[in-house]
Amino acid sequence: MSSFKASAISPRIKGVLTRSLYAAGFSLAISALSTQAYAGCQYVIDSQWNNGFAAKIKITNTGSSPINGWNLSWQYSGDNRITSSYNATFGGTNPYSASNLVWNSTIAPNQSVEFGFQGTKGTAAAEIPVINGAACSATAATSSAATSSVKSSVASSVASSSANTSSAANTAAWSLNSSASYLNFVTTKNTHNVEVHNFTTLTGDISPAGVATLTIDLNSVNTGVALRDERMRTMLFDIVNFPTATVTVAVPTTLISSLAVGQVTTTDISASLKLHGVTGTLTTKVSVQKLSGSRVLVQSLTPILTKAGDYALTDGVEALRAAVGIASISAAVPVDFALVFDAR
Repeated sequence: MSSFKASAISPRIKGVLTRSLYAAGFSLAISALSTQAYAGCQYVIDSQWNNGFAAKIKITNTGSSPINGWNLSWQYSGDNRITSSYNATFGGTNPYSASNLVWNSTIAPNQSVEFGFQGTKGTAAAEIPVINGAACSATAATSSAATSSVKSSVASSVASSSANTSSAANTAAWSLNSSASYLNFVTTKNTHNVEVHNFTTLTGDISPAGVATLTIDLNSVNTGVALRDERMRTMLFDIVNFPTATVTVAVPTTLISSLAVGQVTTTDISASLKLHGVTGTLTTKVSVQKLSGSRVLVQSLTPILTKAGDYALTDGVEALRAAVGIASISAAVPVDFALVFDAR
């Protein structure tokens, strides 16, 4: 797609994009994913289909001073490309940039702005890229003592306490902030019918020893269709015998403590997934961003492909297919996530 610039238009009514996944309940997306819970930027996939997607980026200022003007950038590692946009001035052909219009240039403390776009993609799930920009790593500065590479201080901190808070958090255990986290999975039926679903209940923590645990309540599966949710609980997951799925991963001891506020790093992880009584290994690449001295965001950069046959779920998939009378349901399910941890 050639380079483009979006024209300024009036703000759209919230929810104008098709089927907001976040309103669905996870809303592990959700207002299931409330980005007002922390300073920075949140990339949200509102909907996706076989060869396209609709998404938005939300910028939240939880600081004590206004953000005056913002400019963000991001790049897709795969085939996702933007074709149309609204509520920002766009540029680029991957990487992309987006900057404020006149009416949404200032973000007051405890306020948010968001802009959106549609694009094309291949058959894989829509990608969630890393968003870069001063507004994504911090909010309006309250002191020049903030890290020089970050142009504004994190919302929850001021210069007089930032260093102490960060130091304490480096050695602390971390608890999952479920209201600011999400985990999506994608199903494909009859080859071309692609839908995004989620789970509404997640719990987890990172222990002082560096062991991260994420527990997914399978009873909280949310597809937007009550009958389908119930069939997945009983026919696929068998929640009476296997009510949860658990992911465990060893976190390098210096991964979080070595990050400055606002800094992002990427790393490959190998995790253990216990699902339906079977334990398997998953690998993926994640970004880790220190949002503040006491808050960390861990986000998948590539979808994790989970295969039904690896977890004794093939019979359950077939039972679902037969129940709805369709030709096929894919036994391979892409999963993506964004997990926010708070120091405790």
